[in-house]
Amino acid sequence: MDRTTLSFVGAACVAAVMSSQSLAQAPPAPTPYTLQPGWIEPGLPRPPYVPPMTPQGTGPYPAIMVAETVAPGADFVSYYPADLSQLGRRKLPIVMWANGSCLYVGNRTRHYLQELASHGYLVMAGGILVTDGAEEAENIDMSVNPVLTDPDAPRNPAPAAARAAPATAQQQFDMSNDPTRKRVTHELLDQGIKWVTAENKRAGSKFFGKLDTAKIAVMGTSCGGGVAGTFAGDPRVKTLGIWNSGFGTNEDLRAKLNQPVLNITGDPRYDPAFWGAIKGFEALRDNDAKAPVFNAWRVNMVHMNTFRQTNGGEVSPITVAWLDWQLKDDRVASQLFTGRKCGLCTNSRYHVRRLNMD
Repeated sequence: MDRTTLSFVGAACVAAVMSSQSLAQAPPAPTPYTLQPGWIEPGLPRPPYVPPMTPQGTGPYPAIMVAETVAPGADFVSYYPADLSQLGRRKLPIVMWANGSCLYVGNRTRHYLQELASHGYLVMAGGILVTDGAEEAENIDMSVNPVLTDPDAPRNPAPAAARAAPATAQQQFDMSNDPTRKRVTHELLDQGIKWVTAENKRAGSKFFGKLDTAKIAVMGTSCGGGVAGTFAGDPRVKTLGIWNSGFGTNEDLRAKLNQPVLNITGDPRYDPAFWGAIKGFEALRDNDAKAPVFNAWRVNMVHMNTFRQTNGGEVSPITVAWLDWQLKDDRVASQLFTGRKCGLCTNSRYHVRRLNMD
C-alpha cells in the first residue's frame, strides 16, 4: 500500500469516526502524575553568583570561565585554571561538554564544569556565555524537570498534548518551543576539538603547549548525552560520559563504540531517561559489545542532576574520578568503578551494572 492509499484510508477512517460519534467516545485525558516526595533538589544549595573571572572549584587549580569563538558562529565557554603557570610541566586533558536540551548556553552548568576544571582540565562547553541574567542561567529548579507519565495509568491512544509554553524563568532556558533556536551539535563539538588542538600548537595562544590533546573526553547530559554518544569510535576521543541519557540502542553507534563509557541516570521515579539507559546497556550486553561500560542510577536523583548545586554537587567527584582514571591513568581513582567492592558498588544510593569491567 503506497503513501497516497494510506492517506486516503486514513482520511476515510477519520470521516467515518466523525459521522458516528455515538459509536465511540474520546479517549480519557492523560492521568496527572504527582512525583513522590524525596527527590534531591537539583539547584539547592543555590550557589551565589560570582563574575566569570572569579576562580572557583575545590581542586588544586581554581578555575575561571571565558567566552571563546572557535569559528564564525561557533561559540564555547572555556573553563581552565586561573593561573596556568601553576601547572609547571603538567598538561591539561580536555573535556568537551554538551548541555541538557542541547542548550546553547555555555555557562548553564557552570558550577559543575568549573569544579572539573579546577582538578586540572580544560573544559569546553558548547554555547554562548550568558551575562544578562546569568544567575538564572547558571541555576535550576524543579520546574524544568521533565514531566513523567503515571506508570499505573491506562494507556492513552490519543496523541500527547503539545508542551505548554515556558512559564518560569528556568523554563525559558531549557524548555523553549522555538524550533529555530540554536543548539549544541556534534558538528559544534567537533569544531571545538579541532580548535583546542590548533591552539595547543599556536604560538601566542594562552594554551600553547599546555594541553594534552591525546586525552580528550566528550560528555553531556540529556540531549547533550545523545550528542556525546555520537563520538563513539572517534579516534580523538578516549572516553564518553553520558548523564541522564542512554547509549546503545542505536545500532550504528553501538558498532562503532570502542571507548569506555560512563553512563549514570537518576531515579526512575524522577528521571525519564532511566529506561532508555537500561535498554541501551542491555543492547550493548546482548550484542556482545567489547567496550567497558559503567552504568548506574542514583536513588532520588532527578533528571536535572546535581550540576547546579555548589561545586556541581555529588556527581562532581564521580566525574573527576572517572576522568582521572581514563585521562590521567590514576589507579586510585579507578577504585570508585572497578573491583568487586568498587566505591560506587558499595554505595547504597547507587545501583550499578558493568560490562567488560573487572
